[in-house]
Amino acid sequence: MEQILGVAVGVVITCLLLSIIASHVLEIMAAFTAKRAIALEQAILKMVGDPAIYEKFANHPLIATISFQPAKLLGLRSAAAAKPRPTYIASPLFTRVLLVSIAELHNLPSTDVTRIVASLPDSPLRQRLGAIILGIEHDSVACVSAVEQWYDGTMDRVNGLYKRHTQNWLLVLGMALAIICNANLFSIAQKLWSSKDARDAVTATAQMYSCKDGQPCALPSYETARNEIQKRLAEELPVGYDWDYVEGYWRAGADPEHRGLKALAAHWAFNFAGWMLTAIAVSLGAPFWFDMLNKLINMRLAGVKPEKATPVQASGGAEVIAAPAPSVSVQVSDDTATTG
Repeated sequence: MEQILGVAVGVVITCLLLSIIASHVLEIMAAFTAKRAIALEQAILKMVGDPAIYEKFANHPLIATISFQPAKLLGLRSAAAAKPRPTYIASPLFTRVLLVSIAELHNLPSTDVTRIVASLPDSPLRQRLGAIILGIEHDSVACVSAVEQWYDGTMDRVNGLYKRHTQNWLLVLGMALAIICNANLFSIAQKLWSSKDARDAVTATAQMYSCKDGQPCALPSYETARNEIQKRLAEELPVGYDWDYVEGYWRAGADPEHRGLKALAAHWAFNFAGWMLTAIAVSLGAPFWFDMLNKLINMRLAGVKPEKATPVQASGGAEVIAAPAPSVSVQVSDDTATTG
């Protein structure tokens, strides 16, 4: 059991390290391209269905104060991301600014949802708002709440699309990292299975991120975690390239007497499968692997805790320690099981 858990911990901590690196790269890309802000802009523009209303909405002082240009990368900024945009708008703010923008644009005297719907010309926005407030036209508070729920529901869909976009990019970055770092999960598992020193090293490193009993489990500083994992495991896991081996491999591969076509194809199939598995693992994200790491560490180091003895009062007033009920606990930190 110890051997199996050691291999699992090593695989998980490798995936955590690569996920942290991929997440940092993705954050830089997202900041440079303003992908989240552009997705929000496109969603609101589709909701209102009128560029003029959206321009009035986006230029409102309450929206302008939360609109920023994306960060520059090496002094450059994406052309599509040059426009200041907000990355998040609360639903009460969206509803208030939208109603004010429509009222000002159409010279309406009130921002009441029912009156706005009645005064709007025939348009997709009028049809949408009319469907939203259908049956609650006489309750202004309920109308405003319904518009807010419409916005929140749309943002849930946008967040889902953005999450899938992020996961796809993590898959691409994970494949790139797997190839660049030669992070083959099959090779890593083989090394951990055959080397107790490697298992001990990854277990000692993983214990730094285990949650303590009775304390909330918070995510670590990923920058610190990445540096610690890289420093401690650089010599224990088969990650990276041995260039002497690579040179000899290609020389042997060019000589049919040393390496046949089938052996060469099998070798690359093994590498590609291991890299693809690594990429899929990285796409799950660093929080997933941190949570998985804690579960494995707790499983490996802590069995079922024995019950504590409870003090009882004897008939003469003396305190007696009562023995706990019989229980069975399994210690999985080594290959033996203890029964008590």
